Amino acid sequence: MMKPVFSAESLSSGYHGNIILNNVSFVIRKGEFVSLIGPNGAGKSTLIKTISGSIPVYAGRVFFLGSDLRDLKRKEIAEKMSVVNPITGDIPDFPVRMFLSFGRFPFRKLFTPDEMEESIISEIAALCGIVSLLERSIKELSAGEFQLVQVARALIQNRDVLLLDEPVSNLDYRHMIQVMDILSALNRSGSTIICALHDVNIAAGYSSRIIAIKNGGIYSDGNPGEVISEKGLSGLYESRFFCGKNPVTGQPSVYPVTGSSV
Repeated sequence: MMKPVFSAESLSSGYHGNIILNNVSFVIRKGEFVSLIGPNGAGKSTLIKTISGSIPVYAGRVFFLGSDLRDLKRKEIAEKMSVVNPITGDIPDFPVRMFLSFGRFPFRKLFTPDEMEESIISEIAALCGIVSLLERSIKELSAGEFQLVQVARALIQNRDVLLLDEPVSNLDYRHMIQVMDILSALNRSGSTIICALHDVNIAAGYSSRIIAIKNGGIYSDGNPGEVISEKGLSGLYESRFFCGKNPVTGQPSVYPVTGSSV
């Protein structure tokens, strides 16, 4: 059995003293592709921020690669995991190449040139299909292009453990599939992926495991076939669903029933 990457024991966390996640326990092992699904405000983003060390643990414990997260320095965490969060507000006018170079910050030493930076940027830019964007400003990019650049920056930092909060929201289908295919290829090569998603069909198509979250707790947890059912999704989202099977992939396919919120 693969070793745990994350282990949460009776975890509670939130913001400004308000509890969002309450008494949550789980183990995520090396090489898993875990999607977090659930309604808005359920706690998906909070879980990612908690296990990445961005917000404090109120109760319980989180272990990352066997160490209590509270005992690790920010630099130690950044060297071993990458996080892609939604960027809001005005973005400085960085060239794409410079934005990507920020992924090397955890590994830089004072007064010592980063000899690997250019080769790593070139490698990851080619992997993500963004070589043509390197000299452009990030302000000039479309939403899909910028999302690919954000994923590339995360990969430049670390490819072993990636946490992504809504990496394909507001993307067209081409860019959505492009981003998810990159993550899937990384997962097949051994990366551990944890991804908060709104699109249940995307979660079903790419994940080895789905954790459904509702009201700050784990509603269900298992492989896509176990979690995605008409009964399960109706209880999770409080709406009716039809669940079939994708004739191409064999994975569950989900269709909300219009006009049927309960």
